[in-house]
Amino acid sequence: MGLGLADRKELEALLKAAARDPKVATGLAGRMVPGQGDVEDFAYGLLSGMVIGSFMSSFEKRNGRQPDRDETADVLSIAMARMPALRKAVMKQLDMR
Repeated sequence: MGLGLADRKELEALLKAAARDPKVATGLAGRMVPGQGDVEDFAYGLLSGMVIGSFMSSFEKRNGRQPDRDETADVLSIAMARMPALRKAVMKQLDMR
């Protein structure tokens, strides 16, 4: 059946907000980046995980359960469509430092 309209709008709003202001994730990544790899990839992964984790937590509190297979597929599909904007926002934020 997939995500309901309210859930879909919430996830899209979280993704848009993260793309508008990635400072928290880039700041954390700068302090936490592992010895290997680079801060850009780490910040991108951290921001993506923060958004999806926040949505999943909110979904579970609101519905009293974890998303089913169809709902999870919708979450991933929506997130995947917005990932280029998140990466671009992270790169822009890191270039500003």
